[in-house]
Amino acid sequence: MQQIQISEEALPLLKSSIGFQKKLFNKKIESYLNRLKAFEKKYGMVSSKFYEEFEKGTLGDDPEWYDWLFVFEAYHKTIQKKLALEELAL
Repeated sequence: MQQIQISEEALPLLKSSIGFQKKLFNKKIESYLNRLKAFEKKYGMVSSKFYEEFEKGTLGDDPEWYDWLFVFEAYHKTIQKKLALEELAL
């Protein structure tokens, strides 16, 4: 684990910024999740199954698949970023 030094004056600002970023990640996650649910309802398929089928190439090249793919990947990347942020010890 890498350590960094922060002045006492900067610490409240850093904590506030991290708190804001967590809230932002939560909003993004909620938005992506709502969009994923809309795709799942429309196509009658859970997103994990969609991703599996898309990766196999069995779904074709419909432009909407790429929208779903973007939302699916963005959702998971945002969760990873939020988890990394939560691991910070201040």
